[in-house]
Amino acid sequence: MTTSTGRVKEFFTIARVFGAFYDLYSPERGRQRAVLRGKLRTLVSKERHPFVVGDSVLAEESGGEWVISEKLPRKNELLRKSKEGDAQVLCANVDQIAVLVSLRNPETKDGFLDRCLASAYSAGIPALILFTKKDLVDETVLANRIESYSNLGYDVVTVSCKTGEGIPDLVSKISGKTTFLAGNSGVGKSSLVNVLSEKELQRTSEVSFSTRKGKHTTTNSNFLILEKDIILIDSPGIKEWGILHLTKGEILLSFPELNRFKEECMEPDCCRADLSCRLLQVLESREGIREERRKSLESMLASLDNPFRITRRDHLKNESLS
Repeated sequence: MTTSTGRVKEFFTIARVFGAFYDLYSPERGRQRAVLRGKLRTLVSKERHPFVVGDSVLAEESGGEWVISEKLPRKNELLRKSKEGDAQVLCANVDQIAVLVSLRNPETKDGFLDRCLASAYSAGIPALILFTKKDLVDETVLANRIESYSNLGYDVVTVSCKTGEGIPDLVSKISGKTTFLAGNSGVGKSSLVNVLSEKELQRTSEVSFSTRKGKHTTTNSNFLILEKDIILIDSPGIKEWGILHLTKGEILLSFPELNRFKEECMEPDCCRADLSCRLLQVLESREGIREERRKSLESMLASLDNPFRITRRDHLKNESLS
């Protein structure tokens, strides 16, 4: 695409964000550092960032540097939102999200996984559940965790970065796709990237012994091109996945064990989650949904009404200041 000044606009993908600077990627140009054209800078004041990793843009070379001149429409975007007015777009234009679930040290709770799955469902992005550190648990624990989600129709893979088990199966599921890697700190994202690339692309870190939580080793999302046409977007570890951008209806529908009752609703396109909601009736009957999943769902619904939970420690602190 040629501009009126004779400069050629080229297609790129945002590969990394560094404040006011952006790494761009294209198969022809590789990686190039770029800045924003003046009119696009005004977007910074309205959003956390005008672009995220995975965004498609047009850029042109001017005075020896690349300048982003246009943002192209997104086919999808993955969000999380923990407070009003602060929705964070984590990535754009991906084929799937792989949620890494650590089986031990630290153990990823089902509540975090369920929130990720709900956000992916709402965005129309297929989800792959990736259980890591399978070498740290016995077969019974592993089987129970796998079955609890595979029986619901989720695509599940288990891997061990130490032994290499499950890696060939994973490669078959991510080849030819752009995959966003999500998970808590310490779940093994950096180790997995290193195994898949057979290089030390990402620095790894031990789990903190004082908190048993992972230490952050990835500071911002990064677009990685690997062999076998594998594209990964590696993201920083996420402590909590806010879901304030979702409605109660969207959350209910993201649970397959409830979604199958949607056809019994009196208004098929409703999902207002009111007193006549068939999905809520099934939830209240406690039939067809595991107790752990029910508690997770109820917690998610409650968080929409009370997003700012005050802990006992915060309450005592407020009392001391009054």
